Amino acid sequence: MKKILILLAIVGIVACKKDSIEPSADNCQKVTDEYTTAINAWSNDITNKSKCEAVKKSLTNILSACSVYTAVERKRYEDELKKFTCD
Repeated sequence: MKKILILLAIVGIVACKKDSIEPSADNCQKVTDEYTTAINAWSNDITNKSKCEAVKKSLTNILSACSVYTAVERKRYEDELKKFTCD
């Protein structure tokens, strides 16, 4: 049973890494540009839930791709993003 749990944990970690954006200067610039586009679109239609969700997703991508944040800062921002709703 213990081996199965360890295997599931490893598979989960690999799956999460696969979907995340690799931290780099190029990726950071790309996701920052995407954030700018998303926030501009949302600011023109603040009641649009999908545009709000796009802003949240782009902020999450910034946290993943830009290595200027420490682990503690990243965790704090991620927790704040979880509290933010687009309802």
